[in-house]
Amino acid sequence: MHASIFPHLRRLAGAVLMGIAASAAAQATRIVVPGPPGGFADITVRLIGERLQKDLGTPVVIEHKPGAGGTVGLDYLRNQRADGLTLGMINLSAAANESIVRRKSFALMSDFESIGQYAWLANILIVHPAQPGASLGAFIAALKARANTNYSSGGVGSPAHLASELFRSRTGVALTHVPYKGAPPAVTAVVAGEVAFMFGTASAAIAQVRGERVRALAVTTSERLRQIPDVPTLAEAGLSDFNITDWVGLVAPRGTPFETRERVHRAFAAAFADPAIRERLREATILPAAAPLGPADFNVFLRAEIDKWAKVVREANISQD
Repeated sequence: MHASIFPHLRRLAGAVLMGIAASAAAQATRIVVPGPPGGFADITVRLIGERLQKDLGTPVVIEHKPGAGGTVGLDYLRNQRADGLTLGMINLSAAANESIVRRKSFALMSDFESIGQYAWLANILIVHPAQPGASLGAFIAALKARANTNYSSGGVGSPAHLASELFRSRTGVALTHVPYKGAPPAVTAVVAGEVAFMFGTASAAIAQVRGERVRALAVTTSERLRQIPDVPTLAEAGLSDFNITDWVGLVAPRGTPFETRERVHRAFAAAFADPAIRERLREATILPAAAPLGPADFNVFLRAEIDKWAKVVREANISQD
């Protein structure tokens, strides 16, 4: 072969390889995580990613889009193609933000399509050791005897903030919100005695509970956590009608076909049903749902969550605008 042809072949081969790489990237399933690395959505996707790649038949890529309580990520997702290759992880905050963040470019129920709900996120009602009341009932009685009590959260509109406001509404105690920049410093505030209590994320609070630097009164999930088996659920502690459990769900851009969403749902449900994955999720205090919700049922669930938290937001006058 004439020597002058080799440069041309090298350029052609390079173009082909770049084309293959671009095609592979285009065919990857991208999961938009509306929060930083290390959050619930990031951990969840990393734990199920390998199984998802097998069942979806594509590479799975995480895209972190944090900011504005998750609205930056959803705004980004809204503008992606509705082909089932770009998905978004959401939780309770997405539903609450429909009422909290009024100036945003999207509406959850009209700009996205539901795919499924797959797990529950544990929170723990923790109090400073000096606080009275060895049980939830005794603690509530002590709060009612006070003119006011401070509590912490990871920020305005965070699940801990919403849980505490629902707690205030249901129990009739007088509370003042002290927001921090994230769950870890909010838990530290309880340890330091800067505030009386918090509905802390399990991942941030368990070490403090085990170290007896805070006292755990109840967990928000429907079952106890294996890491702190002696701590009752809210229902066991006496608040049986008090549902403040956070959750893990999946949505896609508006227009994503139902059949495509059903296929994606089956893959996610299979991943969450895998015994080895379920074990790893539980180790991370993420509790797989006993019966994952598919597209239609999750849509009903999401509508109910938006309505539920709209009432709490309105009564507590919560706003980020």
